[in-house]
Amino acid sequence: MNDQLEQDLATAFGEHTGGAVDTDVLAAAATRRGRRLRARTYAVRCAAVAATVAAVAAGAVAVYRSPTPPAVPGVSASASPAELDWTLHPPPGGWSVPPPVVAGGPADLSKVGTDPSLLHFTVDGSTDGATYTTWRSTAGIETISFQRDSAVYRVSLAKTTALLDDALFEPDLGEYTYERWQIAAGVWAQVYGHGALESEITQVKSGLRLDTTLRCTTPVRLNALPAGARLLGCETTLAGADLPGRLLFSKLRVGENTVDRAEILATRRVPSASPGTLMISGRPARVFTDDRFRPSVEFPDFNGLTITLAGTGTYKAPALMQLAEAVRVGQDPVNPATWAERPTP
Repeated sequence: MNDQLEQDLATAFGEHTGGAVDTDVLAAAATRRGRRLRARTYAVRCAAVAATVAAVAAGAVAVYRSPTPPAVPGVSASASPAELDWTLHPPPGGWSVPPPVVAGGPADLSKVGTDPSLLHFTVDGSTDGATYTTWRSTAGIETISFQRDSAVYRVSLAKTTALLDDALFEPDLGEYTYERWQIAAGVWAQVYGHGALESEITQVKSGLRLDTTLRCTTPVRLNALPAGARLLGCETTLAGADLPGRLLFSKLRVGENTVDRAEILATRRVPSASPGTLMISGRPARVFTDDRFRPSVEFPDFNGLTITLAGTGTYKAPALMQLAEAVRVGQDPVNPATWAERPTP
């Protein structure tokens, strides 16, 4: 990456202010922030999302254009492209095929939105010519998002249309286009495009596949979780389509619920205002309050990454410091091929 890109990324992710960026963003509110930063540099627009997979369903497709509010979606067929051996050619971005899944086998759509460590679909071509690609899985919704030229796309699966409606609430973006359809019993699919033509939305939709399951991996692994905590979300964003070395950021959410939780953000290392005022697990760290008034703990340099933990609810500084002791980063953190199979125990 060049110096300008590094500087823009540092600004976008709040490193200059010492705060961690909330990429809950990358689903609605954060996409808005990303758009504003896009004027400065194409790489800053990392918007969240997660998920992929294609299948066949029958019915008529409903096409919507803002500012028309979401209507009752129709049902549509989605053709599946030629088979691809995901075992030999796993998709980039820190997502790999879990061993229990047979390449070319159908994903279990009954599990959509229930396991934040998995995506139950993929999108062919999502990294082709993309400025960035994001894989995101969290409670209830799975999304893959990417940018091509000035257009931003998000492909999502969810069991309720309300979650898909929430992903459209971006009033400051102007006009957007999306298609939504029932891809399987009890599962809805949505392809969103900002700055995209309807024909391009249709093209992206044709790449949605339901014949594999992807597992979330990140450069960060937690070797232990606090009592009662579980994985709530997993997200990885890569620049471009080539590996390794394209990591923009990765984020884990762990905790008991959406209030009592911690977010662990990993970015390429950038200069920090503080080299660390204490030691955690033998590494320099610092404790501070971020720009969202959240207690935070940061490793300014953990094997070439900056790791920031921010908490809400019961996850105050002491709990974050304890969680920080469980953070592990591999010796080659920018190469997804070397990351652990699971981010948590």
